[in-house]
Amino acid sequence: MKLGGILGYFAACLFLGLTEAQSGCSNVVVRRDIASLSPQEWGRVANVLQRMKQDGWFEYYANIHNREFSNIHGNDNFFPWHRRFLRDFEEVGQRYDKGFAVPYWDELRDSHNPASSVVLSSRFIGGNGFGSCVKDGVQGSWTMGFPNNHCLARSFDRGSQMQPWYGPEYIFSVMQRYNDMHNFREHIEYSLHGSVHLGMGGDMSTFWSTNDFAFWLHHANLDRLWDQWQSWGHGNTMDGRDRNGTALSLGSSLPHYGEPISTAMYVGSGRMCFQYAGGGTNKHILRTMSRVTQPLLSTAGEADAGLHALPEALRRKWFPLLESNVPAGSAPMNGTRSIQSVSRVSGKPLPYPGPLTDMWVAMHGFDRAIVSRIMAESRQFVDELNMAKYLSPY
Repeated sequence: MKLGGILGYFAACLFLGLTEAQSGCSNVVVRRDIASLSPQEWGRVANVLQRMKQDGWFEYYANIHNREFSNIHGNDNFFPWHRRFLRDFEEVGQRYDKGFAVPYWDELRDSHNPASSVVLSSRFIGGNGFGSCVKDGVQGSWTMGFPNNHCLARSFDRGSQMQPWYGPEYIFSVMQRYNDMHNFREHIEYSLHGSVHLGMGGDMSTFWSTNDFAFWLHHANLDRLWDQWQSWGHGNTMDGRDRNGTALSLGSSLPHYGEPISTAMYVGSGRMCFQYAGGGTNKHILRTMSRVTQPLLSTAGEADAGLHALPEALRRKWFPLLESNVPAGSAPMNGTRSIQSVSRVSGKPLPYPGPLTDMWVAMHGFDRAIVSRIMAESRQFVDELNMAKYLSPY
């Protein structure tokens, strides 16, 4: 498909999408953990990606992301804009397969040793390019067309390995400690968001990171975490400022799309015709680790037990909602044992997550002082939980 045809199609979809937003969803797809997909299910996803590549859609989305880069990073448009962008990509995929849904990569589960993730195997998206071309997986030997013709590249930040990413315990803490979009967004964007992009390297560390399907898996996971945070009583929470310092609200316009932020706020309604497997809306029973990352249920139960065993001062400091979580002896969540009954006997100390580089900070126009403060906080978190002999089962 030529660029002119794509632009014409986009204009038509924008009009039709606004109509759909008013009338509600007729086809709600379920976004699932990529590692849970069967070979047949992944084959359907891969087929859609191949066809989108042939028709020029990867170049189209790379161009948008590159052009809007400063409008959608380092400010509070970050979450709603990327949700809208993901849905745009997903809607185009549904032209080829109406059941197409963007999977998410549960990176928190893989955070201690990202390079060993099954997601980076030839079964899914392929592995390291060592500074050059990705050779295996769904995008093996792909030639990307934006910003010029080049092979899809990856370059892990430790050669054949990657630095640890921000783990589920820290993200669980962030989700509990902040009730406003601005602080929640900063603590996710300047931690997990950046560490995954930098760890993967290659195209993922550029303005056109959308070339790599890892981008879409990554941002689906970030959106899943936002959706969980919203379900904890923050469904209408939208505050902060845009790149120009203008206050944002539900009525503010999303860059590129020109639609109110409110149209991207509510998963499963309006144009946001998707939901996440394992999600929910009961804010009183969602504050467990099994809702933040999806490992074996017994592992999530062990993490919950370990956090409850922390000294009270640490629980109140880092997990202020834990005290009002599932009452002792209550019915287990999703088949896990009650927190009281779990006794954790193994695990590993928390590692320090990889820092954001000066290049990454400058590229995004971040405030270095804020980034440094958040990185220092994350290291303090690791130090204090390790000193308390917390062992992570992840």
